[in-house]
Amino acid sequence: MAGTHVLEVVKRDLKKKAVALRSENFIPGEVYGPGFENVHVAFSVRDFEILLNKISETSVIELKLDDGKTINVFLKTLQRHKLTDKPIHVDFYVPAKGHKMTINLPVKFVGTPVGLTQGGMFEIVHHEIPVEILPKDIVESIEFDVSELALNEHLTVEKILSKLPESAKVLLDEDESLAMVLPKVKDVSAEEESEEETAE
Repeated sequence: MAGTHVLEVVKRDLKKKAVALRSENFIPGEVYGPGFENVHVAFSVRDFEILLNKISETSVIELKLDDGKTINVFLKTLQRHKLTDKPIHVDFYVPAKGHKMTINLPVKFVGTPVGLTQGGMFEIVHHEIPVEILPKDIVESIEFDVSELALNEHLTVEKILSKLPESAKVLLDEDESLAMVLPKVKDVSAEEESEEETAE
């Protein structure tokens, strides 16, 4: 399972306006999920910005409430200010135990494709793949070694299925390309200019 990150939160009084919270350097948020009673929370801007640098959609976040309770959640939506780009509201999702959720798993490509020495260039089509998966099986990312990928070869979804947790169902066709090594495209205009200069 993906690593857990901790965020301290307080239960929010809905009588207090969001604008007032933000003026005190707090961000309002909602915690919800199937079969879960919504909880209104607030948390430090500084703490959340530090957390943002460490997490992704697949990260488990442990919310530590001021009443001593903890809730394991995933970051669902993040609303930012249109001008400052600062976080102004956050939704956290509590998955139902034993039920799959849909999430995008990041794919990390490691190694240097042999096709680069054959005159090719490495092109990534999907940096992440959508899957249905049990919350307990979610991992931060899937790593795949592309060292043996030769010129004109494609890395397809089918080739990474064995890397996925058992409960994961990929929501892409198995023949969908994730990455490939393609021949470098010649700069025709540059060649034509060079030929013209030679002719002159």
